[in-house]
Amino acid sequence: MEYRITQGRLAIGQFSLYYERAGAGFPLVFLHGLGGNHLSWWQQVPYFMRSYECITVDQRSFGMSPDPDDLFNRAHSSDLVHLLDHLKIERAALIGQSMGGWTIVGCALEHPQRVAAMVMADTHGGIFTPDMKFPAPRSPMVMDTTPPIGSLPTYARDYFARRPELAYLYDELRILGARPPADAAARLFGTRRDLDAVKARLKMPILCLVGEQDELIPPEVIRSVVKVLPMGRIATVPDCGHSIYFEHPQVFNQLVRDFLKEVLD
Repeated sequence: MEYRITQGRLAIGQFSLYYERAGAGFPLVFLHGLGGNHLSWWQQVPYFMRSYECITVDQRSFGMSPDPDDLFNRAHSSDLVHLLDHLKIERAALIGQSMGGWTIVGCALEHPQRVAAMVMADTHGGIFTPDMKFPAPRSPMVMDTTPPIGSLPTYARDYFARRPELAYLYDELRILGARPPADAAARLFGTRRDLDAVKARLKMPILCLVGEQDELIPPEVIRSVVKVLPMGRIATVPDCGHSIYFEHPQVFNQLVRDFLKEVLD
């Protein structure tokens, strides 16, 4: 079987959304995190495109999708719906990493009938519960500077020591996609979902993944999220920080594959 990558752009007003497609089968849409871009999924697309159609995007404000209106995350979910319409996709499985979790949760709340399943990776997606507590990360997420390689709180503390070449690549991909506003994190965490709506509408199967060493959105936060998801489940990955898909791609891919085979087949 031949595998081709198709590149495209979708005009939404003055904004142009960059996306790519690869593989064939039931559609999976991958939404990257803050500081990422469509290339963040380089360890996932070659794996999943053997069985699924994989769609990756540069979300508004990232990579090749500059945001002329400074809408940032206010438009991410609607951009996703526009893309599904454009590609004539009635239902898809949505995979959101960190910031991408806000995108897929927003989309699923507005259009639950179009979401067959979700993977919320290292994210609560704006779902806050009364018992949530967030410890301070070892260093702040500042978008307008370039911190030393290996110092980001987005992977395990010892990741640079173990895999310096991949920590370097991670940071380079972040720089490539670094277009968001300086207050991006504040805008994200200022978005809070209505818990009654979450319980009523997010009834599709949802897999929540979290690294044991995640300092930004730690396991106890994800456990709180799963409690309010009607069909939520959690998988915790040891020796891993905030970016399971990058730090332990084999584990991430297997967990997601097993989940999708169970809920989509």
